[in-house]
Amino acid sequence: HLTSCAMLFLWLAFMAGSSVLALSPPPHLLTIRRSPSSLSIQKADGADSADRRAFLSRTLSTLPYLLPVSANAASVPVQRAVGSAESKCREEGNCLEKLELDGAVGWNWGGTDRCDASDPLCGPDGRLREEALSGKPVPAKDADLEITDVIELTLTVGTGSNASTQTMRMGLYGTKCPALAKEMLDLCGRTGLITSKDLLLGAPVKLGDERGSLTYIRPEERLEFGVFSQKVAYAKSIRRAKAPDEFVPQPRPSGERLELVRRDSSSRAHDVAGLLSVPKDGIGYGGGFLGTKDDEAYASAFQVTATSVPEMDKEGRKVIGQILDSKSMDLLARLAGSPTRKMLPGQNGGTPLIKVTVDECTLYSVTDLVGNE
Repeated sequence: HLTSCAMLFLWLAFMAGSSVLALSPPPHLLTIRRSPSSLSIQKADGADSADRRAFLSRTLSTLPYLLPVSANAASVPVQRAVGSAESKCREEGNCLEKLELDGAVGWNWGGTDRCDASDPLCGPDGRLREEALSGKPVPAKDADLEITDVIELTLTVGTGSNASTQTMRMGLYGTKCPALAKEMLDLCGRTGLITSKDLLLGAPVKLGDERGSLTYIRPEERLEFGVFSQKVAYAKSIRRAKAPDEFVPQPRPSGERLELVRRDSSSRAHDVAGLLSVPKDGIGYGGGFLGTKDDEAYASAFQVTATSVPEMDKEGRKVIGQILDSKSMDLLARLAGSPTRKMLPGQNGGTPLIKVTVDECTLYSVTDLVGNE
């Protein structure tokens, strides 16, 4: 098995790109993307699998000094490589000898026979399912969990001719957690979330108008939505390639607004699929690797559970609402079962391989809905 030292070596090689070890790939091959919960490496356009394997080959060539003498590629724990060559070398135990490094390291994505990420039947392991996933039941709720407002997310799943429009409807427990519900309403509303009006050039943080997206997936456990970069979102809104230099992102909520949010408690445990969850200090405090700049503070604005996740209770997260219908639960199951970009074997989640954009975020008051009926 790979030792802890070997895994640490691989991590440091990827992160530091040490010139002494000649581990840095040409800049046109890899783009390092940062998500609120993980780092991921994505191939740039035009870099094929041969380039990636050549880079990994140089990295792994130093590993014999870190591995036990009896180490065998077949004994390396893997998740599930998807190419036929990778599967064959793992069975024969000669992945390193054949330089089938996807199989040796256990990449969960990257084999030549993988399924198309835009296919609803494509799973996290890169293989096609026999049938589409069905959503779990809509969460039941106690009588004291009153739905005060409805949020309707209109999502574009995929790009180009493979794109489809889907809808996810969620209700907020506005009576139980009013401050947190207001933050969510501001984020989804037309005016957006504003934490500072003193910015020389700034813009509200808005989830709709194609500014928000699905930013992270922990397969079959949770989805994460937010605005990955305020600068990028603003540039897109003014139809520019980049935001002006004087643009200043909205900072995280503070002062009285933050104190009000901290007083709200979680309305229930994260014990079923379909629950809307925010960080313990509210939207903007989703965290990230070694801290997160204001520009990316809202990348992990909220999460939706795809199953029971007691770990989220331990993280101090707060449930402020739930999915309302079975069609939305089906969409939740599909997205939570989609493939992700992964940096290292054993990584629990990553950014989605399929692009999911929030086209619109529409708000409805339950009072208005009842009146219209």
